[in-house]
Amino acid sequence: MLPRKKKILIFGAGKIGRSFIGQLFGCGGYEVVFIDISKSIIYALNHQRKYPVFIKDVKENIIWVNNVRGVLITDTEKILTEISD
Repeated sequence: MLPRKKKILIFGAGKIGRSFIGQLFGCGGYEVVFIDISKSIIYALNHQRKYPVFIKDVKENIIWVNNVRGVLITDTEKILTEISD
């Protein structure tokens, strides 16, 4: 039997979901699946499969979170499939 791929579902792809929680699990090797109401955010996540997190300090730093995608909150079938996977 093949080992299961690590995946986390995060409800909410806003600033907290993407900048803290998504970054934490994404950098930890998880596939990150965001569930959100915003069609534009879900489209961008599915199209680019990554997003930047900007760290403001003396010098600005950018961390790219890879291996991400999204599902619209209204797509109940896909959400149930993601949960059961």
